[in-house]
Amino acid sequence: MEIDGVEVFEEQEEYGYSWHWDDPRGFQSEILWQREVGYLTLGTRQIPGGWTHNKLDANAWGSARTIYEARQVVEAYVTTAAAKPG
Repeated sequence: MEIDGVEVFEEQEEYGYSWHWDDPRGFQSEILWQREVGYLTLGTRQIPGGWTHNKLDANAWGSARTIYEARQVVEAYVTTAAAKPG
């Protein structure tokens, strides 16, 4: 799927879903959704380094009990990350 000009790849995983993309800020990003617990983590890395993951702040981004809610969080996050500085 494409969000504000950023190609985002969605994959079904054993634990839920993942979305990954090349962040316009110059690194790779991914969001992982843990279906059983309903929270999302954000991972970032600069190649050739490894991933650093942190739980997304539910107060800022919300939580997700369904895949549809998870996609809404991903869309909101990528839209914010892809915004050009004004």
